Amino acid sequence: MEAAAAVVVAAAGDARFEVLDALGLCRLTRRTGDLDGAVPLRVAKACVPLLEGNAFGLQITLARPIAVRRRLGSLRAEPAGEHREALARAHRAALTRLVSQGFLAPEGAWHRALRGGLAWTCRKGLGPPRLRLWTGLLVRPDPGLWLRVAGAANRRNALIEVSEAYLADDGAFVPLVVELRVRDEAPQRLQLEGEIGCIAPVLPDVQIEACSLADAPEVGRAHAEFYDAKYFAVKKGQVTRKYRRLVGGTAGGRNASAGEGSAGRESTREGSTREGSAGPARVRLVVAGPAAPEITEVTEVTTAAGPDPVPWRGGARRLASIVVRNAVPFRATFDGHTLAVAPEAPRLADGAAAVERAFARTFGDDFLAANRGALWYLTKYFTPHPPGEPHFFVKPWAFTRTPPGWSSLLDGVHGDGYDVMRGVVATDAFFATPAVFHVRRLGAPIEVPEGAPLLRIVPIPRDLLRAGFREARFLDA
Repeated sequence: MEAAAAVVVAAAGDARFEVLDALGLCRLTRRTGDLDGAVPLRVAKACVPLLEGNAFGLQITLARPIAVRRRLGSLRAEPAGEHREALARAHRAALTRLVSQGFLAPEGAWHRALRGGLAWTCRKGLGPPRLRLWTGLLVRPDPGLWLRVAGAANRRNALIEVSEAYLADDGAFVPLVVELRVRDEAPQRLQLEGEIGCIAPVLPDVQIEACSLADAPEVGRAHAEFYDAKYFAVKKGQVTRKYRRLVGGTAGGRNASAGEGSAGRESTREGSTREGSAGPARVRLVVAGPAAPEITEVTEVTTAAGPDPVPWRGGARRLASIVVRNAVPFRATFDGHTLAVAPEAPRLADGAAAVERAFARTFGDDFLAANRGALWYLTKYFTPHPPGEPHFFVKPWAFTRTPPGWSSLLDGVHGDGYDVMRGVVATDAFFATPAVFHVRRLGAPIEVPEGAPLLRIVPIPRDLLRAGFREARFLDA
């Protein structure tokens, strides 16, 4: 349904979508990469992908707390404290206004859902109940773009999980709803405050093809060139900052079209996709070992038709992503000082041998001998952080290569007792996509089985990483 009555009044940053605030319950805020000084100093100095992940998108931030209760297999939410009645009145008035000015169809699916209150329970099959919470915002992406809604990632309420959703570009404003699942260990009553989710524009013109290392040897050479003997010599005593130099300071500010080294020169021959280009962005998933990641496509989107996702029928336009799963079963225990990782040794040895065979078939034994450190860094699969940090890396035995000007959002999957953190990697120059674990449990081990999902990799043009929005108003505002 067209919502032509909105008046655009302001823009923040490089605006790529419009936002109408009908209620004053939530606002969209920008994070700093260091989370206002909360990240370790070593990370602030060197870990550009994590800093970019912290700053990615716009955080959906509650202006007032929301109380959530579990009762008789359902979830209920209502404003906490003294603002409850005032917000209820504002909600009723906002719905009347939205219908009268053409933002919601009278008695349509969105109108019926929102008329029942700020939040309602839904179920998917026999799964646990989920809470759909209206933020009081309506959003509309610019033509050709979608909006991706996901969790708050690296600084979040660990008692809730946010369902990933995509809002398609059908030309109309869509109520921004965050779908939450309350974890089993949460109390019967909990309070939501601050950042509850993240929204960011994405470009749904992405095709991903899988290939072997032999079909993309420049990727293997780039890995060996990065992790050379000098890298390890410097890393023994200090932060190398090699990635920062490679991508030109920060991933978000780099002009990748120039490239760097043999990989950069090669990548300029692949088409970069933005408005007016000839076709979708072509991304390569380069498999170098067992447990190849899975290529998936978004098949359902949320539209102005209603809160339930519907099949995407956009023809050739599609958004593909990569799901990385764990290749080696392991346990990890953090005692406050030491993080000990205990993998299933035979599976690790078999996987490492398979990776070495892939490199040997592509480059020969002499290459392996000359680049033993780079191969060892990859085949050992796990890399710990310094003592005292509850973090470690898992390095998938596959690489992602995007066209010039494109990065990859690495959105971690959370598990029992751990998070995999969000990052952004300039995968037009650096092709590894590590899963960075944050262990939340103290003393008792976390267990990650083979096949457990670790990351969703979403290719995204770098000019969208810090995209802003235009503020819209009602006609009678």
